[in-house]
This record gives sequence, structure tokens and C-alpha cells, in this order.
Amino acid sequence: MPPTSSERAATVLHADLENYTGRMARDPHGTVAALKTCRSVFEACVAAAGGRVVNQAADSVLAEFAEPKSGVLCALTIQTRLAEPPAGRADLEPLRYRVGLDHGELIVEGDELYGLTVNRAARIQEIAEPGEVLVSASVRERVPPTPEIAFAAEGLLRLKNLPEPVAVFRVRRADAPADTAGRRRAIGALALPGVPSIVVLPFRGLGVDPRAKLLAEGLTDEVIADLSRFRDLFVIGRATAFTYGDRDRSPASVGHELGVHYALDGSLVVEADRVRLTAHLIETATGKVTWSDRFERRVVDLLQAEADLARRLAATLAGRVEEYEQRRLASGSGRRLEAYGHLLVGLRELYRYTREANEKARRAFLRAAEIDPAYARAFAMLSRTHSYDWRYRWSADPPRSLEVAREIAERAVALDPSDARGHAELGWVKLYAKDVAGALDAYGTAHRLNPNDPDVLALMADALVYAGRPTEALALVARAKRLNPHYPDIYLWSEADALFALRRYDEVVAVIGRMRDPSEGCRLLAASHALAGRPAEARRYAELVLRRQPGFTVSDWIATQPDTDPAEREHFREGLLRAGLPP
Repeated sequence: MPPTSSERAATVLHADLENYTGRMARDPHGTVAALKTCRSVFEACVAAAGGRVVNQAADSVLAEFAEPKSGVLCALTIQTRLAEPPAGRADLEPLRYRVGLDHGELIVEGDELYGLTVNRAARIQEIAEPGEVLVSASVRERVPPTPEIAFAAEGLLRLKNLPEPVAVFRVRRADAPADTAGRRRAIGALALPGVPSIVVLPFRGLGVDPRAKLLAEGLTDEVIADLSRFRDLFVIGRATAFTYGDRDRSPASVGHELGVHYALDGSLVVEADRVRLTAHLIETATGKVTWSDRFERRVVDLLQAEADLARRLAATLAGRVEEYEQRRLASGSGRRLEAYGHLLVGLRELYRYTREANEKARRAFLRAAEIDPAYARAFAMLSRTHSYDWRYRWSADPPRSLEVAREIAERAVALDPSDARGHAELGWVKLYAKDVAGALDAYGTAHRLNPNDPDVLALMADALVYAGRPTEALALVARAKRLNPHYPDIYLWSEADALFALRRYDEVVAVIGRMRDPSEGCRLLAASHALAGRPAEARRYAELVLRRQPGFTVSDWIATQPDTDPAEREHFREGLLRAGLPP
């Protein structure tokens, strides 16, 4: 007799093991042993949270919970426990699971679950990173505010075989280090710009030579930077482009998602001292290859091939190239590829926003500058590491760190006055040295040199807020986000600052809630809730400020703010004091 069906609302957790097949091929006995340990972790954690394990296949787990908060906390506990090697087996590599959760109506037959909720949880799991927990809006909205859990919006996603887009949130414990290197996965409908527009997809390094991957990454980065200099083009930013590195989608579909006319796709192969580069320009609307070319160079001449490629693309897309830009690209940079490799290592560390990562980034930039003392961008990014020492108080002498940052940024500008990044770093230093006019001048120069650099726009927007021009700042942030749809948190910081200056407190809270790591926004959240008349919420975030910054005082923090209008500093001070932070 078939089991009786019933319906109920519940939270479903779906977990799947990363690279199960590959692990079994490499170490079948070790994988099975680790898998058994992982299953016991799932069973114990789910039972402790009041849920039940519905099914455990070879490499996946399906569990059910009566309410979402228990499911979310259980998922976070599981990921924490699985991050360590199995007890007594330090020789075994930890297994990593992707986890997705959804809440909704279920069809229950015996021990089995059916329905769209199960399917959504599975599809959300598929887009998670190994070790990550993603949840639907249906889960997010049912978890009450709690200091234990932090959510960050990933956007509205079109997931495989689901009829409607799903709003997805990334979740972690609020006291856990934030992974700021994550990516935004959803963009929504974006209108085509009024000028030729392009996304440069990460080039693929093919073959067995280990240099190919590094050269491909460096080539992608440089082509984006060079194309961005042309005012007749609209170029998707580096951070967004690199989220499509491990893609299984066509260039045309990526270009359509990002709302651009063209996608550039390519690959390179290194053999001995030669490199072969192939590039294709695909029209997004039709999927047709409208232009392609091949380049073969010695490895030491790869940067010249990059210059040739950027020049030809710009001419093809924009119909003309300014004479100055042609000369600049044709001249080549003369930088050594080894130095560029160190720069890439430094950039990966820099955006982790920790003291240790910042020190690693500094060493990498210093090494790049030692190899090529004329490498202006290495000095520009080296300046940023000292700026972060000042900003986050990682230095024993923060004022000296800011002065060193200025000296190095000035050196970067002197080495290459045509490089926007040096001017942008100088703008950052001048802003926090309270030279707001000088900062805007430096950012203006950077923008003229590279009108398509979204990071420059986002940083310039923050300077505009401190100059008392928040409405202009919001317009710049909007353009930065359009150029770089998978934007980092710094764009949202600038947006939140502008909204706070405009007294739009509810929008400040919403914007900070979309950050991958909203923990640094606790000061602004405390002030916004206090000024909006929500004292309980304000006190909660004030407690988080003190937990993250023991010894915090309002007077010390306000002293760092570079507002040109004293009334704006007083506005922020009032909010912090109302939230209950020590004066």
C-alpha cells in the first residue's frame, strides 16, 4: 500500500561534497573514511538542532528543520566542524561541502520529501562555494535579527530549471572572519550602454607549461586596463570579469547577462620560449564571432602582444583610437613578467583586509618593485598597504603610516603620470589627511586618465561625500556598479556614506545589509538606527562596535573623519553617542 501524502512548511538543507569523484580517484580509502566522519557530523548537528536527516547519498545530504534559524545555525556549525581534519586523522584532507537552504511547502510521503522547496535548496547549493552557506530570501526573512548571524545579499538569481528567479543571501557567523574575496552572482536586467561595450573574459592558459595560467591572468588584467582608457568604450571592470574564470557558459550569454555589446574570449599556449595567443570578439546579441586574431611572440614579448591586442580591439570597437593612446600602447611597458606575477599575488592578499594579508601583500609589491624599479603600479599598490595600516590601526604609528603612503603614491605618480592608479592612491591619502580639495583633484586626474575604472569612481564618490556633495557621489557609485556589476564592498561603503549624509537612514541599513562583510558597518548602523529612533537596534550594533574595537571612543573616531562641514561630523557624532557608544 503506497504511503500517505501530507503537506507542511519546513526548512530544507541540501549539502553536496566538493569534487567527490576526483577525491575517490586520488584516495578512495581516505575519502571513504573522511566521508563517514562527515556523515556523523551531519547527523549529530542536525539532531542537536531539532531537525532530521532525510537522506544521505554517497556525496550529498538532505535534511529538514521546523524553522529556519535552527537550520541556518546548524549549517554554520557543520561548516565549522568540517573545516578541521577528522579527529585523530590529521593525515586526511578535510572534505568541503556546498550548502543551500530554502523554506516553503513540502509534500511528505513516508520519509521522503518532494516539492519546489527541495529543488530550490538543491539549486542554491549548486552555486555555493565549497565551505559556504547560501540561503533563499524565504529563509532570510524568517530569521529574526540576531548578533550570531550575518547575511549578505548575493542578488536575484536565475537558477537552473527553476521557473522564477530566486533572491539569495550568503550567511556566516557574525564573529567569524569575512571572506571578502567572494563574488556577486546576480546582476539582473542591465540596459546596453550608448557606446560600444565589452567584457574581457579571463583568458585560458592551456598546455602543460605552468607559466600559462599566470600569463593568461596577467594578459586579461592588462587588456582590461588598456581598453578602459578609451573614452569611446564601456568596459566591464576587472573584479566582475574575473568572476567568470571557471565558466561553463558561452561568452555571448555572459555578455548578455552583463548588458554589453561584445565579449572577448581567448586562450594562450606556452611552448619553450614562445607563446601563441588566440582572441575572438563575440557579438552578444547573435553569438557570432565578429573579429578574431592570432599572435605568436616570444614569452618576453608577451606584453607587446597585449598592447597590439588592446590597440586593435579599441580600433575595432570604437572605430578610432586617439593618437596619444596609439603611441602609448605601441610603446609597450617594458615590465618584467616576473614582477607582474608578484603584483598579482599582492592583489589577492590585499583584498582580504586582514593585518597578516596586508603584510603579505606589501612583501609581494616590494618584490615587484625590486625586480622593476620603474613599475609605477607596484608602488601605487604598496602605498595602499600603508594606507590600510593607518585606516585599521594596524601600525604602531598610524600618522607615520599615512605619511609613508603619501610618499610612495607620489613616487608612483612620478614614475608614470599617465597611470590612473597612482593618482587614485594619492587621492586616498590626501582625503584622510583632510585635504579634501587635493583628494578630489587627484581623483579627477585619475578619472580623466581612465574614465572606465570603476574603483576610481567609487573612491572618488566617498571624497565627494566628505566634500558635502552626496548626491553627486550616488551618481558616481551607480556608474561604478554598472561598470563592475560584481562590485566589492567598498562601492557600498561609499553609497552608505552618501545616504547617511542625506539622512536616509533606512537606506543606509539596507545598503550595509547587502555587503559581504557588513561588520565594519556597525558604526554607521549604530548611528543610523539611533537617529531613526530605534534605540534597541542602535545599542545592539554599538555592542558589536565595542566587541570589534575595544577601547573605541566617539571622540577618537570623529577626529579621523575628513568632512569639510563641521556640521556633518557633529551629525555622525550625535548618532554614535545616541547609540550609547562611549564619548
